[in-house]
Amino acid sequence: MQDHRFTGGGRMLAARSWGRIDAAAPVVVMLHGGLDCTSTWKDLPEQIAERTGLAVLSYDRWGYGGSEAHGPSRDRSYRQRESGPVFGDLLRHFGIRQALLFGHSDGGAMAVLAAAAHPQAVLGVCACSPTIALDLQMVRAMDGAREAFERGGLREKLARHHGDKTESMFRGWHGAWADEAAVHWTMAPQVAQVRCPVSAIFGQADDYGWRPSARVLVEHGAMALEVTALPGVGHDPQHRARPAVLDALARLQQTAQGAQRPAR
Repeated sequence: MQDHRFTGGGRMLAARSWGRIDAAAPVVVMLHGGLDCTSTWKDLPEQIAERTGLAVLSYDRWGYGGSEAHGPSRDRSYRQRESGPVFGDLLRHFGIRQALLFGHSDGGAMAVLAAAAHPQAVLGVCACSPTIALDLQMVRAMDGAREAFERGGLREKLARHHGDKTESMFRGWHGAWADEAAVHWTMAPQVAQVRCPVSAIFGQADDYGWRPSARVLVEHGAMALEVTALPGVGHDPQHRARPAVLDALARLQQTAQGAQRPAR
């Protein structure tokens, strides 16, 4: 395991890698969720490295974990910035030519956006609970998140990972998606541009909902697509249903790397 710092989007960002990053081999790049960072993956990066046989890289986005602080407000366009130019900075800094992306929630959606923005580099996307489209259930679920943050102990839990950035991190994320106008936001145009294989794993008991996101993938996607909806699982299948998620990642890796082999 090795810690790194690099400049992405003009900001100083923190990253961590498992295994040797070699330009000759694909790298699994992990994109965390809207309240998360590299440390909240727990031991998942090690398990992914062992299962895939590839180097793994996770980084903290601007305003998260060990990265530079962000102000308390942001708009929904941050996803395009993070998955476009910032992700391009990461690829260049680490010399990554080919990447398998593993993302959760916000990061799962960004992984799909990155596949559209960087088609030559992204071999495939494994996304847990990607929020690709919203409905009122998800927007209203943000009220529960705010209540948990202000009165339910979530603030203290997050502070263990984000330190003095916790308040601004939460307010920036919550403010972007708590507005009912967010139901008109969709990634359908970008989904239609993705050509690499995508595996999306949802939990049927997800408080933030999953059907609108799955519907956009199925109705607008032109890629090889696997959609799994796990009964009794919530918003974090990467922790609650890890064997199923690792199996899905293994199938994605086989499909993605098989597509790179020249035909005989």
